Order: sequence, then C-alpha cells, then structure tokens
Amino acid sequence: MPRQARVIVPGFPHHIVQRGHNRQLVFVERRDFEYYPANLQEWKQVYELEVFSYCLMTNHVHLVVQANDNLSAIPQLMKRLAGRQTRFVNALEKRSGSLWEGRYKISPIDTDAYLLACCRYVELNPVKAGMVDKPEQYEWSSYSARVGVSHCQWLDEPGTF
Repeated sequence: MPRQARVIVPGFPHHIVQRGHNRQLVFVERRDFEYYPANLQEWKQVYELEVFSYCLMTNHVHLVVQANDNLSAIPQLMKRLAGRQTRFVNALEKRSGSLWEGRYKISPIDTDAYLLACCRYVELNPVKAGMVDKPEQYEWSSYSARVGVSHCQWLDEPGTF
C-alpha cells in the first residue's frame, strides 16, 4: 500500500503527533524530557516556525506548529527532532535502532476555534491520561507558560486567521 503524502498548508497551524516505536517509552528520565524542548527551540528558529503548544508524554509528543511558505520546514523540523532524540537516547542507553514510529501524523488547523481546541487538547493531555490532576502540575507541556505560571521565551502566541 503506498504511503499517503502529508498535507501541509502554508500559513496555517498544524497539529503534529509523533509516537514512540511500538508505543515504547521515549521520555523516561528528566534528561530525556529536557533535551527535546531544547532542540525544538533551536530548530524552530532555524526553520522560522512558530510553536503554539507542545506536550511531551512518556511515549509520544504533541506539537501545534505554524507552517510557513517553506513546505519542507515542518518535515525538516521533525526529522531533526526525531534524529537528535534518537541519537541522544541510544547513546545514553547503549542501544541502537529507531526510537520513533516511522511517520509522524500531521493535521492542518483551519479555524481559530479549532486552533484553540487543539492547543487545549495538547496541553490537557496529561490530565486526560491521569498523570496529573491539574494541567499546571505537568512540567513537560506549554500549559504553565500559556497561563503565566512559568516562562518559556520561545513559545509563540497563537494569532488569528
């Protein structure tokens, strides 16, 4: 069965999900969680993308990213993030092989209401999964920065269409 092309719409935000290979754990120790957003900050600047929300769950990642006119920017961002995290974890754990499922999922967001719903879904994921009672208790999402409890200098504010 041929793979379907990912749909990326220039100028629109997109919800991206990337899961661990066979749903295995991707983020186990604090260092694993800290490494990913540091790389996200670096590569979003390189590819001139905006990140509106994120959440690092133990076995997957959610991102809401604004696409620009460079249709390869998001694929390159995801390639860099996945590659660096894989090399990092493999070196630390003295293992080899893929950390991630072969392909991330991406969905364009076409309205302000849907953008806010996606950001809310991403940031409330740890509550829904029963990991915390309140979203501000979860350190590895953009929620605390969004509501002003913490500061994240590289997180962007969602605009309007």
